[in-house]
Amino acid sequence: MINWESIIYEINKASKDFEKLQVKSTSIEPIHPRNEFIELRQDLIKARDEIFEKHNLDNANKLDYSFDLLFGLEVYQIFNEDIAFTNRVATNDDVWRYLSICVIPDIVHSRFSLNADHYYKITKRIWLKTIWWYIHLSWRGNKKDTYEILKDNSTDTILQLVERPGIGYYKEMYRELMFQYTNYEDKSRDLFRRALKLNTARLLTISPELVEGGIQGYVYNLFETAK
Repeated sequence: MINWESIIYEINKASKDFEKLQVKSTSIEPIHPRNEFIELRQDLIKARDEIFEKHNLDNANKLDYSFDLLFGLEVYQIFNEDIAFTNRVATNDDVWRYLSICVIPDIVHSRFSLNADHYYKITKRIWLKTIWWYIHLSWRGNKKDTYEILKDNSTDTILQLVERPGIGYYKEMYRELMFQYTNYEDKSRDLFRRALKLNTARLLTISPELVEGGIQGYVYNLFETAK
């Protein structure tokens, strides 16, 4: 069992280890996770390989939102099955930095090369962290249903949702918001941005579950007002 509380991996240590990463012809080195993380690495690599094979991504010039979504769903399931990964752990950036640099730097590299922002440097841009929270705040109870409500979104949707938590991540409300968002055509993503900004302002004075119609009514009114 992984002892998540034991991970102390502050930004200075992350920076030094990141500078040691080297891109070889077929690998990223060095990758030496603690013993308790070896099985997790194997599971994540297996998930990555299956996605690449199923969706023919080995020949892709650049990975994009589709990989974020597909891999994010696998990460969420793996992390939440039996390794005691909790919301408290998910708020600890030391954990995300360690996973990104010491456990699966090769997977992060396949998405963002050696862009330090997405490994450790900018907390809201740590890729592994953002895709886990994106799935967590959109979860419909299983991978298939979650995929269906998220498949037409974009990288910008992830950034808007994860980087704008307002006064905290109100899980039930955000899950309802992501579900209802599928009812609106919003190719420019302006509606989504406006709804999130409106929500940030309203949460200061309103409890969604107390309005008429509860959380569903609150979210519906957000989108209708933002249109």
